[in-house]
Amino acid sequence: MKKIVLLFAAFLFVVGATMAQDNQSDVYISNGSDDNEVKVKQTLDGNELNISGVSITDDSDDNEVSVRQEGEDLESYVGIEDGSDNEVSVEQDGEENYSEVDIFDGDYNSVDVDQSGEGNESYVTIAIDAEGNSVDVEQAGEDNLSEVGVGLTAYDNEITVDQDGEDNESTVLVGAFAGNFVEGNEVNVDQSGEDNESLVAVGLVAEGNEVNVEQDGEDNESEVAVGGFAGFNTVDVDQDGEDLESSVLIGGGALLNDVDVEQDGKNHESSVSIFDDASFNSVDVEQDGNYSTSEVEISNGANGNEIEVDQK
Repeated sequence: MKKIVLLFAAFLFVVGATMAQDNQSDVYISNGSDDNEVKVKQTLDGNELNISGVSITDDSDDNEVSVRQEGEDLESYVGIEDGSDNEVSVEQDGEENYSEVDIFDGDYNSVDVDQSGEGNESYVTIAIDAEGNSVDVEQAGEDNLSEVGVGLTAYDNEITVDQDGEDNESTVLVGAFAGNFVEGNEVNVDQSGEDNESLVAVGLVAEGNEVNVEQDGEDNESEVAVGGFAGFNTVDVDQDGEDLESSVLIGGGALLNDVDVEQDGKNHESSVSIFDDASFNSVDVEQDGNYSTSEVEISNGANGNEIEVDQK
């Protein structure tokens, strides 16, 4: 009888452990629901899966959402549509983390994503009449990926991406994916470590945007593209380390943009191209170190541009 009881208890333990392997949480706020506070906390060990979904829709404002996940294979989804003045905080600690934040037709929302571990992925999209939103993405570890897209009438949004570790990739698109009328946005990308890659594209009627890219480490690559009737934009690229590469392209009727590239270390490569009626732009390239290479090309009706290259 004792053996039967023990076997039955063991069976219940195994079944319970099996059933508790994965966590999934879904939170829906809709239909004009305001001033709510939501906290989601998920903790698992091993290869179990944590999934959190938060949806704010239908003119729901002033909500506060906090998601905390710890373990492996973490997934967090936050969607804000037609909602304003919401605060969203996502924190993931572990390996193979995935975070997705989508803001459509929402104003003055604040989003913070903090990922710690290896194999992190963060995707942020602000589109369709998005104004005054603040997005902060922080990733610590190896093999981090961050993608931020702003477009389709996006005004005065502030985006910050901070990556610390090796093999980091950051992509920021401002009005560069089927969007237009993108104005007054501020983008800051800060990468620390080796083998970092940063891509920033500003275009399609994008005006008055400010982009800052800072990379500290070896084997870093930065690419900035400004085009599509973009004007009055400021782009600043600062690279510190060895084996650095920077590429800047200005074209498609882009006017009165200001681009600064600064490289400090050995084995620098800088390329600047201005073409297709892109005029009255200012480009300043400064390289400090040995084995520096700078290439500047102006073509196809680009007039009145000012280029300065300083190599030490």
